[in-house]
Amino acid sequence: MRDIDTPRAGMPATAPASGGDGCAWRPATGDVGGLLAALRGGIAVLPRDLTPSRMRALRAQMSHVEAAALPAPPVVIAAWLKKLAALVANPPPPAAVVARTAAIAEVCADIPLGAWTPETRMAWCRQPPRDGYPIGARWPAPGELHALLYPTAQRIHAERHALRRLLAMGGGT
Repeated sequence: MRDIDTPRAGMPATAPASGGDGCAWRPATGDVGGLLAALRGGIAVLPRDLTPSRMRALRAQMSHVEAAALPAPPVVIAAWLKKLAALVANPPPPAAVVARTAAIAEVCADIPLGAWTPETRMAWCRQPPRDGYPIGARWPAPGELHALLYPTAQRIHAERHALRRLLAMGGGT
């Protein structure tokens, strides 16, 4: 098992400037959000709908989504988990932090950078109780955390795919 502070090939060894909360993904809004909603709804988007200002907005959102879709470096995951430790009743003891963080990083390797946000951390903590047990009040098992973060990862990837389609349709990638 590799040390959590060892960066993946081509990945930075330090957290991004956002303070260890990844590159928080923000879904598209405005015209770009409308174009993406039209695609999702099966409404035809024509090249004439992709005005120069919309193309600039599409490119800007694509830049944001591409950054959010990058693999999360282990240091970002560790920073996210360190902040979670203060919010749960049973954070791992200091001797187990590296092993438990590494296990989560391994299971969540397909969760992109943009999903490791304060909002997803709060989503963990605010889960409704299951069978009377407050799930979000305890340290997550790797699979449980993956299940919580996976829908956000899917939305990031779906938006990136749709943006690529629109940019290709508008003649600019």
